[in-house]
Amino acid sequence: MTLALADPRSAALTNLGSMYAQGLGVPQDFGQALQCYESAAMRGQAQAQANLGVMHAHGQGVPQDFESAARWYEAAAAQGEPAAQSRLAVFYANGLGVAQDFDRARALYEQAAAQGDPLAHANLGIMFANGQGVPPDPLRARDHLTQGAASGEPAAQYGMGVLSAQQVPPDWAQAQEWYTRAAEQGHVRAQFNLGHLYSVAAGSAHDFDQALHWYGKAAAQGDPAAHYNLGVMYSSGTGVPRNPAQAAEHYRVAAGLGEVSAQFNLGVMALTGEGMEQDFAQALAWFGQAAEQGDAVAQLQMGVLIANGQGTQANTEVACQWLQLAAQQGEANAWFNLGQLHQRDQPGGPRLQQALAAYRAAAAMGFAPAQAALGWMYAKGEGTLQDFVKAHMWFNIAAAGGNAAGVEGREFVAARMSAQHIAQAQDLAREAQKKNLQGYD
Repeated sequence: MTLALADPRSAALTNLGSMYAQGLGVPQDFGQALQCYESAAMRGQAQAQANLGVMHAHGQGVPQDFESAARWYEAAAAQGEPAAQSRLAVFYANGLGVAQDFDRARALYEQAAAQGDPLAHANLGIMFANGQGVPPDPLRARDHLTQGAASGEPAAQYGMGVLSAQQVPPDWAQAQEWYTRAAEQGHVRAQFNLGHLYSVAAGSAHDFDQALHWYGKAAAQGDPAAHYNLGVMYSSGTGVPRNPAQAAEHYRVAAGLGEVSAQFNLGVMALTGEGMEQDFAQALAWFGQAAEQGDAVAQLQMGVLIANGQGTQANTEVACQWLQLAAQQGEANAWFNLGQLHQRDQPGGPRLQQALAAYRAAAAMGFAPAQAALGWMYAKGEGTLQDFVKAHMWFNIAAAGGNAAGVEGREFVAARMSAQHIAQAQDLAREAQKKNLQGYD
């Protein structure tokens, strides 16, 4: 963009634009504000350029456009406007409208901080605290956050609260004080953290009324974790009368904002009919959202529901795909269910080799039902040679875990074994348990 030198009218146009943008003395009108700012910006007025950046960044009077916002911030920052430097640094730190560049973000923050911009101090403190694009430096983090907090910047006050909570030992009272200062200014993460402190009694007694209050404040700003925690409180009756329907409402909001635990809990509620009508199709839909985000237990539930034809037509192949995803994340029950599906009668007959492999994986993870199932495959010679010694070993291990099928299977094969073979199987079971079941099939 080509800019002219500033003239005396630019400040007046900028002020008029601010009046329209905020509805001060005139009806709020983003279109009029935009025209005033553009006229002033083309005359080189830095504040107007920064304000245009804000309007493009937030979609006020124009479609949201981070690239345009970045260009206006660049123009204002080049003139030394600290708020524009700070906002542009946020864009570089997060790759909004520009290529992500932590070095550029840091340089801009430092320019703004040198002019006393409290938000720049706050964000520099966070960069040094988290080692984001810079080596972690707790001392510099605390220095910048202290300067920002002293100016009343809520992001810096929140950062001070985090430092107080993370120090060894934690200073919960100090953390609570800083979170409260930031929360009272509307900082959503401070509101959430304050609610959490009150709910878990970190450094003080439980105060569920305060937890409910601050979670509610954060939820009102659309914080998914706050909605989820409110759902947990209403679901469990923690500090409030138990109300599954109210819990479901909060879970729905959180789930719509991508909170995976809320999506999973809604799946459970739809599956069991708690807080809503039982609906397998809805359960499948909610579990599906959580599963797509990689939640292993949701993937397991998807596999089980689809295998059983609950909420959809039964489909063994699709069920196996979901179970495989969960199993690859270390979900023992998924391996067990894979074994069950492979062992079923199906077109082409049971897939006993795959069933055996799946049961072995779950058994090695200590899953007693799989250990018993593996014992029965050895006992019957399904997918492998019949081997009562291995069968007894796995039945014995399953029985030690309280599995009734393990007890039954152990008695079944013991009646068909010699005392010598039983002793051999018991020795194998002891050795396997000493080695945490690793290397035993």
